[in-house]
Amino acid sequence: MNVKEKKLLYIYGDSNTYGYDPLASCYEDDRLPDRNRWPAILQGHLKDTVKIIDDGQNGRCLPWSDADYERFQKALRRYEKLDYFAVMLGTNDLLNQSMPDPTEIADHMEVCIHSVKAVHTECKCIIITPPKMGFTFGQPMYFYQKANEELGVLYSETARKCNAAFVDAGSWELDLVYDGIHLSEKGHAQFAACMLREFRNRQILTTMS
Repeated sequence: MNVKEKKLLYIYGDSNTYGYDPLASCYEDDRLPDRNRWPAILQGHLKDTVKIIDDGQNGRCLPWSDADYERFQKALRRYEKLDYFAVMLGTNDLLNQSMPDPTEIADHMEVCIHSVKAVHTECKCIIITPPKMGFTFGQPMYFYQKANEELGVLYSETARKCNAAFVDAGSWELDLVYDGIHLSEKGHAQFAACMLREFRNRQILTTMS
């Protein structure tokens, strides 16, 4: 396929897309090497068919204010045409709430998808559930994990309403670092493999055979 014919896949996420490494010391880069982050690993498999735009940011939440949406759509308008938009957000939204409210976050996701379609009308959107947290029953953070599981169910319904693809990454067994939130290098490799399988088996990207 000619480079000019590559489809554009915009990946919009938080620190688990950015590749944040909480194991890094204060003297080291806090980001995993490009080759070890799941978007770059996925790009290696997609080769000449799809060009990935990797937009991960530490601490990112879904847009919710008018100013947020203005900045978000301004970023989208940098591209003449986006063929695919994949979003994996919700973890920070939950963790920033004293009492997690998955329904509110799912509502923000729905508005986010509508905002994408307002700029790129033909873009196919993909909603990805955040990875399962590593908190066990009895731990203080366990109720956030249960809220994260509920969020996956709500995101599935949001995807149906918005005619978007849905990928339940929250059901995957992924390796996490000690904090129970961030993917390890092994976890990034596992995530990329699972995402590639989803894309191929369900033909989410029409450029893949």
